[in-house]
Amino acid sequence: MANKKRSQSLYFKIKDDLKEQIISRQLKADDRIMSEAEICEHYDVSRITAKRALDELMWEGYITRKPGKGSFVTYHAIEHLLNGFYSISEEIRKNGLVPSTRLLEFRELEVADTVVSETLKAKLVLEGADQVYYIRRLRLASDEIIALETSYVPKRQFPGLAEQDFQRGAALYAVFQARYGCEPDRSQELFSAHTVSKKEAEALGVRPESAALKVVRISYAGERPVEYTERLFRGDAYTYKLELRKHGK
Repeated sequence: MANKKRSQSLYFKIKDDLKEQIISRQLKADDRIMSEAEICEHYDVSRITAKRALDELMWEGYITRKPGKGSFVTYHAIEHLLNGFYSISEEIRKNGLVPSTRLLEFRELEVADTVVSETLKAKLVLEGADQVYYIRRLRLASDEIIALETSYVPKRQFPGLAEQDFQRGAALYAVFQARYGCEPDRSQELFSAHTVSKKEAEALGVRPESAALKVVRISYAGERPVEYTERLFRGDAYTYKLELRKHGK
């Protein structure tokens, strides 16, 4: 009986150790993890205990087992319960990961010169001659690229915004609040399926024509629109979850 309990506790420890390495991205997608024999040697356990730990990780979707080759990490998507105004950085932290950004491009453009000029006129209440900041960034979770983000911000509301504000990975809303005392508190989002172009694929580190989730966001501070953002999530990197209830329940 004592040996059985010891075996169970060791199996849980092995499983939890490997699971933590996967969730924290110490082990990345497609990395090979320890074999049954290596687990036996490292943890001083039986082959049955090692096999059970790996089987559990496979059933939970953390690894795939390939006969004759070994066990490999699958990409574990970030899960986001969509139930209110949110920050991507905070959602990444809730999943036990470290958020960061990488600035790709920062420019000042006239609305008329953007590829979404009519949308910006309508959603941000701008004219063609008005200027916007064009901010293109990568969003990362523990150094793994999860999304390509393109934001348009009205210059007249945020004069003096500069590339230097984002070179150290500062979040857009953090810059709004720190420099301008502006705190977005409401947004509208539109979700759609998207096939990535060659240029988008290069930025995301995926193959051209891969599936992605496109999220378009218009954010407001009070009644004032302050941001239009198009965010492309890698199809395997991020999932939204909704909880639906009947009225009165």
